[in-house]
Amino acid sequence: MAAKNQQRPLEIVQVALIVRNIEATIERLNVLWKIGPFEIREMDVDDAIVHGRKAHVKARLAFAKAGPIDLELIEPEEGDNIYWEFLQARGEGVHHLKIPAQDFESELASLREKGVGVLQSADTARASYAYLDTEGAFGVIFELLQRKDA
Repeated sequence: MAAKNQQRPLEIVQVALIVRNIEATIERLNVLWKIGPFEIREMDVDDAIVHGRKAHVKARLAFAKAGPIDLELIEPEEGDNIYWEFLQARGEGVHHLKIPAQDFESELASLREKGVGVLQSADTARASYAYLDTEGAFGVIFELLQRKDA
């Protein structure tokens, strides 16, 4: 008898881009397509974990629907984090694909047991998230995120 597959189906709900300037990127996008409105907000996390070390992460974020997918724009502001690393190494571009979690701690533990590392993570008032070290295997970072919205 075959073993039962306990894995959830892969669901990608967001594409995130690292950008130098959110407003300029929104303007460039709207020259080509109609997108928006964008919700723009600040992210300021003092106790993120980046490459296994506590770190400060500050960035401006912008969110809009792009069909069934959310588009996130990330403009790094300060801190030692993977957003800055990406921008310095590659410039602007696709940074990660987001996978929603139903049970964040359990799903992250399962991924770690399968050998998937974590590049950056945090537990904030809005969400628990982890950027997974999947770029070598798939050419892109996956983000596991569970919202705390009421």
